Amino acid sequence: MSVLAALARELGEAQVGSTPARDSSSELDGSVRPRTGEELATALGVVAAARASVVVRGGGSWDGLGHPMPRARILLETAGLQSVPERGDPEIDSEDGVAHLPAGASVSWISERVRKETGGTWELPFDPVAPTATLGGCLATASPGFCFGHPRDVVLGLETVLATGVRVRCGGRVVKNVTGYDLAKLYLGSLGTLGVIEAAWIRLLPTPEKTACWWVPAADPSQAVEPARRSSARAAAWLSAGLARELEAPRAGMFLELAGDAPAVKADGDWLARQHAAEKLDPAGLDRVREMRARNPGLRVRVSARPSALTRVAAGLSAPGTEILAQPARGLLWALSQDEAVLAAVERSGESYLVEAAPQAVREARELFGESQALRPLQAALKAQYDPTGVLNPGRFAGRI
Repeated sequence: MSVLAALARELGEAQVGSTPARDSSSELDGSVRPRTGEELATALGVVAAARASVVVRGGGSWDGLGHPMPRARILLETAGLQSVPERGDPEIDSEDGVAHLPAGASVSWISERVRKETGGTWELPFDPVAPTATLGGCLATASPGFCFGHPRDVVLGLETVLATGVRVRCGGRVVKNVTGYDLAKLYLGSLGTLGVIEAAWIRLLPTPEKTACWWVPAADPSQAVEPARRSSARAAAWLSAGLARELEAPRAGMFLELAGDAPAVKADGDWLARQHAAEKLDPAGLDRVREMRARNPGLRVRVSARPSALTRVAAGLSAPGTEILAQPARGLLWALSQDEAVLAAVERSGESYLVEAAPQAVREARELFGESQALRPLQAALKAQYDPTGVLNPGRFAGRI
């Protein structure tokens, strides 16, 4: 019996697509779309028993991240996981500011649900790269957000399903209930290679009383570090000249969103105007800068470095057709380009990097995870422990594990 036939027998034909499916790099035999954690566990158990493998996909916004997966045969769509295990609807506690959320729901939908159920007092601390981005996808990629930083800072616990079909939990509703190792962190950024996220406990953040957007002239990222570290600075992005012009700025500088108590936002705004000749911007600029961060002109490379090193890195990447977006306070920089020479320039910088998007030929030929080679044995050992037969996203992660 084929894998698809076995899946249809266990889950029902409505949950299985027998027509060929595609991910960003290969033709697949078909797809399966579980609706609950039980169905997800059953599906992975069937696939593991058949010694087949799957491409795990949420909303599809990060399909181009990681190496191609030619050995995978089934598309596992997690967007059907719309309710939390054994509870049904998302559980949102407006008193404690925590939420138990399904991995398959879109971040935009959850954000609106949180806003309504808490009367606007709390917000979901995620910046999706696309309207279709799911919570599970944001956690599996662990991409740092524009406003809210790294997902690991707000994840209290996870429910996941291992490659064997075993359901496991790590962490919990509150940090003080957790003992031992924080295993939830293993799944964040693993690109679905260690387990499939079913649901998560998330710490919500208070909705700020006031926000204000500013443009701060800055010739290079180093000049933007001090303003980006103001107490009310929530989102800060230094933009090279080409990106700055999209905000109608004449030269490179920093977009800055202040958020918090009204007196703090006003005080920081006054300081920016006085010390840096900053000017107020339309709040709509925030969405435009978010779009720049997620843009895919052909190559998008994220570099991690000390804030003091960002100016050197940016200068090394300066070339016609290459634009730079940096978050100075967080030590992050994105190079947006169509020229593959930017990859060699990033390698010469000596800093850690990740190729977030690239043409198929680049993904097949190059290592996309520019981090310490000393991590490879540990990463391979984790993969062997959690997914010994290579069921989940085989070959996608660093070192093609």
